[in-house]
Amino acid sequence: MSTHQPRLQTLAQLIPPLTYDLHKGDCGRVAAIGGCEEYTGAPYFVASTALRLGADIAHVICEKDAASVIKGYSPDIIVYPYLRSTVNKQDMELGEISQRVGRVLDKMHAVSIGSGLGNDDNIRESVGRVIVAARERGIPMVLDADSLALVGRDPDLVRGYQNAVLTPNAPEFARLCDSLGISKEDAESEHAAQLVAEKLGGVTIVKKGKSDVITNGKTTFVCEELSGLRRCGGQGDILSGAIATFLAWGHKYKQGKWKHTGGEVDFADIPMLAAYSACLVARHASFLAFDECGRATQSTSILDQVDIAFDNKFDEVLKAIAIMLNGSCP
Repeated sequence: MSTHQPRLQTLAQLIPPLTYDLHKGDCGRVAAIGGCEEYTGAPYFVASTALRLGADIAHVICEKDAASVIKGYSPDIIVYPYLRSTVNKQDMELGEISQRVGRVLDKMHAVSIGSGLGNDDNIRESVGRVIVAARERGIPMVLDADSLALVGRDPDLVRGYQNAVLTPNAPEFARLCDSLGISKEDAESEHAAQLVAEKLGGVTIVKKGKSDVITNGKTTFVCEELSGLRRCGGQGDILSGAIATFLAWGHKYKQGKWKHTGGEVDFADIPMLAAYSACLVARHASFLAFDECGRATQSTSILDQVDIAFDNKFDEVLKAIAIMLNGSCP
């Protein structure tokens, strides 16, 4: 498998420079779509990661019974109790859910879909509609966890949508291969992630593991950044929040909101660069948390290291860019 790693200077092109000219929203508005009565922490980790990396606003669109719990975790997250399970679906029909979620999507620069969705059929059907609505609006999206089952059932939800990033772990990846008709032998080969990306028409696949394999079927990156030794629940949600944030920044970059020195980024490369950047930060945050907490490491420990991990990886290159732009470093 022919792979390479992008230069930090290239990745940094997507990061908004902090200046006095910025307005609220210029550094990105991100939404986490997920969360049910049983799983309230997952969308919180997505949204909180986005805020700690520097997104301006983070939203959560969750199931009704999860909303008050998630609101209690943080006053910084905007929470919409729009998703309805089969038990309480009479409170809001699918058409009304689609309309309400659509109004939120109109404001978003990227979305993360799937964290904490659960297995309720009514929630899954409504989230399937959300994926379609986000795609119609051209919004970059990360699909993780329970949303990957939706793709397995209906690959056309994302097929050919090159603003989509899928982040399967090993079992999810195996199920995705099976649903796409990829043989077990091919699914276990070193080219497996590339085959999935090709089958899905050029979406970006992040195959999580000892190393993270990131591919759109044409280009492949392997992120071998050292991570911690704990595999606690919630780490994938932190990665999803990080990818969504870099995708949001990429969306703003395409709008011409800023331009660094050091060359321009091809818009088609943004999902791959966003995914690699997020893997770099999330894995390093895991390493820092484990270094501090050892076996007691939890996802809250990793979340506390996200901003430090970002600074460790990007602070020097961003300072160099600032000096080139301004002649001095703020």
